[in-house]
Amino acid sequence: MEQWIREYIRASGAPDITSLRAALTTTPPDQLLQLITTIRGSKSYTALLLAISRDHPVVAHLLLTPLRGIADELLFVKVEGGHTALHRAVLKGDRELVELILHTVSSGKKYELIAVKDGGGYTALTEAAVRGNTEIVETLLISLSVEQRVSLLNIQDIFLNTALHSATYMGHTAALQTMLTSIPPDKVSALLSIKNRDSRTPLEYAESMGRKETVELLKSWKQPVLAAHAVTYQKFAALHQADKLKSKALTNQGEELAESKQQIGALQKENNRKTAALANQREELIKLKEELVESKQQISDLQEADNRKTAELASQREESQQQVVALQEANNQMTAALANQREESQQQVVALQEANNQMTADMAAMMERLNRLDIYLRTPTDTDETGDQLHEPQG
Repeated sequence: MEQWIREYIRASGAPDITSLRAALTTTPPDQLLQLITTIRGSKSYTALLLAISRDHPVVAHLLLTPLRGIADELLFVKVEGGHTALHRAVLKGDRELVELILHTVSSGKKYELIAVKDGGGYTALTEAAVRGNTEIVETLLISLSVEQRVSLLNIQDIFLNTALHSATYMGHTAALQTMLTSIPPDKVSALLSIKNRDSRTPLEYAESMGRKETVELLKSWKQPVLAAHAVTYQKFAALHQADKLKSKALTNQGEELAESKQQIGALQKENNRKTAALANQREELIKLKEELVESKQQISDLQEADNRKTAELASQREESQQQVVALQEANNQMTAALANQREESQQQVVALQEANNQMTADMAAMMERLNRLDIYLRTPTDTDETGDQLHEPQG
């Protein structure tokens, strides 16, 4: 907000209203008041006085609205010519802004603000009377009590002219009529008797200027007060009462606005807390994401390692299967060889058995021959106990 005010004072163009609204929403009223009051441009212009002087009424409204009841110091700041923000608003003919200023200043300072004189002794009412701005004249007067109106209309500038003299000089009859009807009938005569530096009353001033319409109006006030004036005065009193009610309503709105700002502040704090929590969560999520990426990489590495191991196992399995096949083939070959060997062994056994049998037979034959040989060797007469011949002679 401070940066915005400094840039606005240095620049000449209108600001970004959206950005200004956002800045004002987050700036406490007391801090805003201090910034506007202390940061000045050339000729002691504040941001408020610049906004009014540069015809930026929206900016002025945005700056003043949050400051209701606390902006007295700011509103009494004077610039060149002794003008306050109220003088400048009257010069611009901005009735709404005049009304806003009157509802922003504290009630005890309202008359004092309207009665501030510039370098020429002009009050805000005098400025409005000179310009014949009847609406602003009415706005200024209905904001004051009867006593304050009378006092204000008695104020004289450096030429001892009152606001009545100024309106008479310019021939602004409607503004003159509004000022006269704002006070009780018994106070009119005294006001119309005030003389300026030339020792002229408002009526004499009008006559010297040749303001026929104004002369006729002022002469009518010299006559016995008409009942119509009493009715008009009551109407003005009703306007004053309505203005008081409006001021009270605006004060209530200001309090509601302050409360809303407090709520907004609390919501912003809560939002900041949540934002911080979300930031922490975001950081945690980022860490988790990094850990997830790292885990994915680890999983990928594990998968690659697993794939390598699977490939190695598959290769080993294939080699094992080949070895099994080779072993099976070798076993089959060995089984076949053993079968052949067994068959050969069986054949050998059979052959051996046959040979054994043959040998047995041969041995039997040999034994038989031996026996025969033995018999042969014996004498032919040898007999056994039976008397049989033991051996037959070999033939």
